[in-house]
Amino acid sequence: MASDKSVDYYLKIAKDNPYDTGTTKQVCEVAISICNADKELDKAVFNLYREKTKIQIKIFSKLKVIGERLLQLNEKDRRDVIDQLPQSYSTIHVLFGLKPEAVLAGVKSGDITKKLSVRKADAYVRKVKFPTKYALDGEKGRWGYKQETLFHVVRQEDLNLNDELRKDLKEDLRIICSKYGVQIQDANATSINTLRKEERIDRGLFWKMILGKELDQKWFKTTSEEVRKQFNIKTVQELIDAPIRTFTGFIIKSCGSKEIFWEKFGQSYVAKLHVLSETNDNNAKRWSYKKRLMDVFADPRGRNLAIWNTMILKNGGYV
Repeated sequence: MASDKSVDYYLKIAKDNPYDTGTTKQVCEVAISICNADKELDKAVFNLYREKTKIQIKIFSKLKVIGERLLQLNEKDRRDVIDQLPQSYSTIHVLFGLKPEAVLAGVKSGDITKKLSVRKADAYVRKVKFPTKYALDGEKGRWGYKQETLFHVVRQEDLNLNDELRKDLKEDLRIICSKYGVQIQDANATSINTLRKEERIDRGLFWKMILGKELDQKWFKTTSEEVRKQFNIKTVQELIDAPIRTFTGFIIKSCGSKEIFWEKFGQSYVAKLHVLSETNDNNAKRWSYKKRLMDVFADPRGRNLAIWNTMILKNGGYV
């Protein structure tokens, strides 16, 4: 049976860390304490503690779920996640509809930030859970009536306009256009898709070059003839162009184990996933490869790979 002091201890944490007006760290602190209390206190005492917190049952349950998910991460990953979670407990609860590893991956990829709203968090969770359904590429829309194009707004290739600046530009142009009775509309889907496809081709070639440096002819010559025959791979280029299962199977068989694969060929695997995520014509498959990259970076074995990935992108001018 837990002592009254134990109950007082958890009640003090709840008081010092308000879930509704506190910081993200405070929300997570009280959530973790609720989870710990559930483990350490007897059921009757825990129910008494829950009543004394004066937190609504539904909210209390949400906080408990948040605590459970956070405790599934190691201390370092937990700190990294908490540092980027939004302040709202409702938004955090929505995000933890995903596995903790997926949330960690979202944090590392920059998809999960402090500014994330409940609505956007829900959309992100759905996208991760159901990639095929939400893998829409490009924008939809039609002009809908006869018109004459008066001007084109263009930008130089080296001029970077993030989403916020693009939104501000569009609003300023809309105000000016309304003065003359004309309208501003987004570029049509065809031009957007063409531009995105060209950018994907460029990134795909870049990562294929990186992959060629990781898996060179000198290494390929060290692989056994038996393995080459088993996978029907005659050259290193055929290996680079092979499907992902053939690619990983060939390397694992050649190096001897998955552990060695992660240690010595993890960078090659990351580069291969990038190539596939940029060059595959199927939207859903491209998203599945990107999600696999997120999973790799969230894996404890993938921390160094995440650092290497960022370095390569920076050196290539992609971030």
